[in-house]
Amino acid sequence: MKKCYLRVLFVVFAVFLAGQLSLATTSEAAETVKFGWVADVTGIGATFYVSQKAALELFIEETNAAGGVLGKKLELFIRDAQLKPDIGSNMARELILSEKCDFLIGPTSSGVALAATKVAQEFKKIIYFHTSNTEKLTTTDFQPYMFQVVPNTGIEGRGIALYLSKKPYKRYSYIGPDYAYGHTQWEAFQKDLQKLKPDVQILDAVWVKQGETNYASYIPTLMAKNPEIIYTSLWGGGLSSFIKQANPYGLFKKASITSLYDLDMLRGTGLDMPEGMLGYARCPFYAVDTPAMKAFVKKYNDKYKEWPSDWAIMAYDGMIALTTAIKKANSLDSDKVVAALKNLRFDSLRGARYIRAEDHMANVGIYVGYTVKDAKYKDFLVMKDVEEVPAEKVWLPVSELKAMQPK
Repeated sequence: MKKCYLRVLFVVFAVFLAGQLSLATTSEAAETVKFGWVADVTGIGATFYVSQKAALELFIEETNAAGGVLGKKLELFIRDAQLKPDIGSNMARELILSEKCDFLIGPTSSGVALAATKVAQEFKKIIYFHTSNTEKLTTTDFQPYMFQVVPNTGIEGRGIALYLSKKPYKRYSYIGPDYAYGHTQWEAFQKDLQKLKPDVQILDAVWVKQGETNYASYIPTLMAKNPEIIYTSLWGGGLSSFIKQANPYGLFKKASITSLYDLDMLRGTGLDMPEGMLGYARCPFYAVDTPAMKAFVKKYNDKYKEWPSDWAIMAYDGMIALTTAIKKANSLDSDKVVAALKNLRFDSLRGARYIRAEDHMANVGIYVGYTVKDAKYKDFLVMKDVEEVPAEKVWLPVSELKAMQPK
């Protein structure tokens, strides 16, 4: 009888202790805001990941030191999508269900982004995109729990087309990756270029598999038709490899390769990058003259002993926008924060910006210039004569958006 009584007492105590631990865990969770990042950590996304992570950690460190958001500390949880949409989808679910994340941060790959945005919608969790930038996120695949602080493929394609339409070049070829990012950008570019300058000639479009690193067979094909501009959606290490492989052929004595000249690509290409190449960037720290950018660059450089990439800047800007919306809503409730995001105005590193209500796209444009050596940056080239093409000049009109978005 005594043993039975002790057994019952033990069970009651165990249940009580479990309840107290559960309450403690819940209480602890309530004191934090959890951000789940569906990152592309490995493969060709690795370089992007390092700088994105550095910026996110810097933002969280600064914010927590200042008292957090709504009196709560920020926490970051990371999962590797490996540039694969199915894995990215699973990682997004795990961050929501297992880690109980309040908000999601998007990946590098546009393919992964299109998978992750569906999970965010399913669970009504806000996700922001700072590097993956297919325009489909704001059109055919738009859902209200997302927003974008990176110029999307349409803004990039139409933006560089607008810039080039004012130049004397007439003969164009293209080489790019055979997936959503490449196709949507090329479609936007050629459509607008031909509209703005009807006498241009589109000579060729060459498609390569994602991750391709040997471009030797493509270079003679591109050179054969004597283009003045070779527009490409190759990026990062792929673009760097293409430039290094094309140099011995003398391609750049005949044509300019026009593409995304982000800082990581310029650093990776180093002094093999020819001078005078016409390109654009999403957020070149050296060309954005705002007090906020200068302060960020100093903090970043002091902490990490290197210059911040475009990806780092945009990841940081995404956190500025999201936490501004949380404060405006005075809540972590997704629907309340979504309401706050519509036409949200926030002070980004790129200056004052806002998020358009109809597609949750921030009014972020592209920066166009020509490559040049600069004594301040001894190991890589930067761009000079940089001009910003504002988003408002090239993003889709609301009427077109509405026609493309899910009903």
